[in-house]
Amino acid sequence: MLTAQELITLIKAHNKLVSIKVRASMKRETLIKLIEDKGYKVDHKNKKIVDARKDRPRRPKITLKEAQDMLPKPKTELQKQKAQERKEEKAAEEKKKLRMAKKEAVEQSKKGTKKPVAKKPVVKKPVVKKPVVKKPTKKEDEVRPATKPKPTPKPKPKAKPVKSTTSNKEDEVRPARRARRQLPETKKTTGTKVEDKPENVKVKKKKTEEEKKANREKVKRTEDLYRLKISELRKYVDMYNERDDKERTLRSKGEDKNQLVSKIISYNIDKIFKIPIPAKRVKKTEEQKKEKKKQDQEKIKEERRKRKPFLPYIKLFGELQRKSNMELVKNKFQGVEDIIKKMKKQLEVKFEEIEEEADEKDIELDDDLYDEIETDIDNYYKQLRDRAEEKLKE
Repeated sequence: MLTAQELITLIKAHNKLVSIKVRASMKRETLIKLIEDKGYKVDHKNKKIVDARKDRPRRPKITLKEAQDMLPKPKTELQKQKAQERKEEKAAEEKKKLRMAKKEAVEQSKKGTKKPVAKKPVVKKPVVKKPVVKKPTKKEDEVRPATKPKPTPKPKPKAKPVKSTTSNKEDEVRPARRARRQLPETKKTTGTKVEDKPENVKVKKKKTEEEKKANREKVKRTEDLYRLKISELRKYVDMYNERDDKERTLRSKGEDKNQLVSKIISYNIDKIFKIPIPAKRVKKTEEQKKEKKKQDQEKIKEERRKRKPFLPYIKLFGELQRKSNMELVKNKFQGVEDIIKKMKKQLEVKFEEIEEEADEKDIELDDDLYDEIETDIDNYYKQLRDRAEEKLKE
């Protein structure tokens, strides 16, 4: 398999073989010779370039070795380093020359001497004398006066009126007020007429009693539906979608409560199906709150009392979970059934001890709680088997 760099080398060499470089200044004979040197010829009749030989392949073939010989070899690290050094040396020399030139210029300016600059030879143009034409003398009336007339003086600006600081109104100078524009008198009307209003103003119609009643009913339906949970609202929308006489299929998944309620009201789904509306939540009094809190505390105490005899059993199950996982990984996920049998045996022994202790203390074990714990243990066995099966498939 060729590497990416080798493929790039082949492509570059192939492009070089098939390319013909031309310039705009080349003559016709030179261009025809270039085409023929590449193994093609010009078909003037059909206006195209064709292969010179029939047995010649459509595209030139090239091997990797030929391509490497044809293309310039990449520079080594040593060559790159030397090229960089040469570049730096050249830049340093240019800086040095520039510094020396500046130094010489400063020294010459101090001495007051400048380098002689070669001046270009001045070629004098032949002077062509123009014929002198005498101007006619002006008459006395046409002769301008020797002195210019004095410009007329500009009028002085009027002094602005200055308000006096004294309280006498006579001393104050106020500018004359501008006369107000008199508006035409308008007759006031006591009442407004509908026909006098502009045409584009819409008069709001009053709602009828039926419309008001329908609006109140709609508000009540909306308030009732807001008491339901989102899952219940979604269920009724899905029930509507299953009907054959539905107007259109409504989207229920991913919709929030506002959208679901709006759809149920718009398509009268609450009238098609009898939706049971839960009662309004009544605000509890302080006594009711205390009673509820007391009941909750008693319930928690009862659950703890039922769970207390099973605590050693639950603790053992947690330790066996950790050990079984480590043993399964150590055995490379083999022998899972043996691990489960061992766990069952240890748990059975522990439960027998708990039963004996309960009989001695005259404690009744809760069967429902025991069933819940056994369900969790069975689920763990299933997870252990599934994990071992998946890892073995890999």
